[in-house]
Formats: sequence, C-alpha cells, structure tokens
Amino acid sequence: MADSLRQPRDAVRAGVPDMGPLTGAAVFDTDLRLVQCDGGWVELMPDRAEALSRLAAAALAGELVHERVRGMARDGGAALRDLVLAPMRSGGEVVGVTAVVTAAAEDAEADPAVRAHDRLQARIEAFAAIADAMTLAHPLEQTLCHVARSVRSATGAEAAAVVVWEDEDLRVLSAYGDDGLPDRYREGVEEAYALGVRSPIRDVTTASGVTAIRGFRSRAEQDPGYAPLHPLWAGLTFEDTVVVPLGTRGRCVGCLLLYVDAGREVDADEQAFLQAIADQTAVAVENARLYGEAEWHATLVERQRLARELHDSVSQALFSMTLHARTAERRLAAHGVPESDPLAVSLATLSDLARGALAEMRALIFELRPGSLEADGLVAALTRQAQAVTAREGLPIEVRGPTSRLPLEARAEEHLYRLVLEALNNTVKHAGAKSASVDVTVDEAAQHLTVVVHDDGRGFDPAAVAGGHLGQATMRDRALAVGGDLTVRSAVGSGCTVTVVVPVASQ
Repeated sequence: MADSLRQPRDAVRAGVPDMGPLTGAAVFDTDLRLVQCDGGWVELMPDRAEALSRLAAAALAGELVHERVRGMARDGGAALRDLVLAPMRSGGEVVGVTAVVTAAAEDAEADPAVRAHDRLQARIEAFAAIADAMTLAHPLEQTLCHVARSVRSATGAEAAAVVVWEDEDLRVLSAYGDDGLPDRYREGVEEAYALGVRSPIRDVTTASGVTAIRGFRSRAEQDPGYAPLHPLWAGLTFEDTVVVPLGTRGRCVGCLLLYVDAGREVDADEQAFLQAIADQTAVAVENARLYGEAEWHATLVERQRLARELHDSVSQALFSMTLHARTAERRLAAHGVPESDPLAVSLATLSDLARGALAEMRALIFELRPGSLEADGLVAALTRQAQAVTAREGLPIEVRGPTSRLPLEARAEEHLYRLVLEALNNTVKHAGAKSASVDVTVDEAAQHLTVVVHDDGRGFDPAAVAGGHLGQATMRDRALAVGGDLTVRSAVGSGCTVTVVVPVASQ
C-alpha cells in the first residue's frame, strides 16, 4: 500500500476530485488495497499504512472512524493529520472504506491560503458522511436530504436543496431534498414552474462550475411567476443563491442550491468542495436511474416468463377442456339426450365456463406480454386489446391515433398501455357503458402526447370516490412515472373521461 501511495499525483487520480490543497480522499477495498484517490491524498498520507490498517478495521466493521494521526509535513517533518474513515456498503454488506484526510490546525495555520481548521473539518466530515450514505440502500430522495443537510452544516448556508429534473427541458422534478426550507417548498417550486416562470437557476445549470446569483430573492419577489414561493420565504433572510450543477454522462440532471446572505463569497477552496459533493450526488442520481431501469427490465422479463408458462400449461389445459366438453355435448346429442336434461345443462355450463376461462387466460397472457406493443407500437397494441375486450365483453371500443410509431421510450409506452387498460377495465366493471373510445394525439410543437379514454356510462361523482378506488391511484402512479399529468372528469349520468398528457422526445 505504501508504494501505491507514493505514486505521482497524476498517476493515481482515478475519479476522486481534489477537495483542496490540504485535503485528500481515497477509496480502499476490503483487503485495504487502494482503489482510487486524488492528489491531495498522495501529499498528505504517503507513509501511514499502519495507521490505515488499524483504523480501517473499525470502518470495515461498520463504524465511522475519526482520529488524529501523524503524517509528513511539507518541509519533511512530522505533522498532524485528521483522518475520517467511513464504511462503504452495497446490499447491506461492507464492500470497502472511504477515507478523507486533512491537515490539522497546526499545519493549516502555516499556510495563509487555507481556511480555518474547523471549517475544513466540517467539510471532510460532510464528505465522508455523504459518501457513506450514498452506498446504502436508501431511497434517492432520502439521500438528497442527507446531502442538503451535510452541505448546509459544512458551509453555514441558511438553507440548502438538491433538485433533480425529469427531462432535459427541466420541466418536471423527479427527485428533491432540502434542509432549512419550509414544508411544501417542493410543491411551491413545481407550481412556479407550472406557471411558466423562467428561473435563473435553471439557466445557469447549463454552465459548468459554481455560480452565485446575486440578488436572486429581490428579483424573484418582483416576478409574479414566483408567487407560490413568496409566502414560503417569509421566515428566511437569504438574498443570494449559489448554484452547483449536477453533471453526469455529459448532461445536467439537476443542481445543488445554497441559500446565502447577500454578497457571500465562494472562494476556490469552497468551490472545489461543493463541486466534489455535486459530483458524488450526480453519481447517486445516475445510479438510481440505472437501478430503476434494471428493475423495470427485470419486471418485464418476469412477465414474459409468466406468459410463456401460462401459455404452455394452463392455457393449453383450458383449451383441452373446451374440446372435451364440446365432444361430450355432441355425444349426448347423438344419443338423443335433450338439452333440458340436468346432465346436458351441467355439461353446457361447464363448456361455457371453460371457454370463458380460456378467453380470460388469453387476455391475461396478452397483458403480461403484449408482443404487438414492442413490434408495432402503442396504438396498434391498444387496437388489438380493444378488439379482445369487445369480443369478450360485447363493449364496442374504438381506438384512434397515428399509424406511425410514436416518439416514446419503451418504458413510457409500457406505462401508457397499462394505464389505458386500467381505464378500460374500470369501464367494463363499473360504468355500464354502451361504447368507449381511446384517442391518441401528438402535439409536436408542444412536444407532448395526449391519450383520452372516454365512455358513455353512468358516470360518478369524483369527490365521493375514496382514494385508491377505481384504480385511479394506479393510473396516477403510472402517469407520474413517465413525467405525465392525469385528469379524471366525470359526473353522474354523464360518462367518464380519463386524460393523460406526457412529454415526448424531439423528432
């Protein structure tokens, strides 16, 4: 390990950003082999393998370790170092150690460019705690709240927030966490965006680096678009906002925000710290996205497996039952048994039940693995499913939409397809409708797609429906999963209309 730590600064850097001239970070595996580190680590900890071995044992046991150790000063003499080690976890198991080192106060005072020791200490402890939190199986928003709380504590900001956007146009929030801000602040931000406010925060996130927006609050308080946030600022004193973009895979996915006093300076050292935190947060956001895609793919694969199993076993058995029942009916008729005979009636009932079960099974298999959805797109799959429902339930359903493939990702098509099926299922079960329709339209100028499901049934009073009934909760969840908005309009005796609007990809 000591040989690895003595490598030149540029040779050992492997993804850990520099945190300052007298601060360094490193990552070790469970055998205490160096995985990656920055140049600051090489300068501050060139010869302390024995101290690392002793302290890392506690970190590998799941503890957060903070201890002052002896290191090498810049003039070659001995110097104190503050060392923080945190366990890295994956799936509940410790898979390595994150280590952060900084020069202690005695050494820091020798360099006039270094901030006070307590501030440096707060930063490295925040970095270590955040690194530990990001390796746990926490929901993303819980991690973002932890980031905001740690950064606020380390910087002395009045409040902090982490905002993640759903799409590249920054229109919908997909994740959010804050500390020091009032309740419902996220809702206020979303309401402001819905009013069409053009936030300077969103403008600067396309730039690289840390940006301070001077007089942000004064300008925003004069903007009617920020009206939802004005009452939430009543108990706050901030004037400026510091914005740190979260960049991953060459694009901005959100930002880290600090709400600070007017004129608050952000020096190069603090900028490096904030950018390091933002980089780690961006990794957490990207990991959450990849995990969600993997989970969705695993669900799709399992549905396909179930569909194959049902088709090869239960569906074939039901088909055989219908054939045997039909054969038995013909034999009874050939022997002159009247249709009113109890045995003939029972057999006819069994035959009807078998045919009905087979139709239900085929519909279920299609829902589990809608092959036409992948092959032909949303409108074709909905048309085929509508025809199946019409044949099974006797309810005429007309599907109208573009014949060309829609500009939708596979995941969005899947959610919209199942949302429409849920709406049609509600119509069949509850509406008593004589007809229904599904309309799909694309507004390329506004870059959104609209799906409308309408029936002429008995309708209902939406205010009288408890949450979760009629499948509305499921439909809303699916709409939100693809960044869409769902509305349900109905009245007693006037049918029901379900409308979902989702953003689409640029042509």
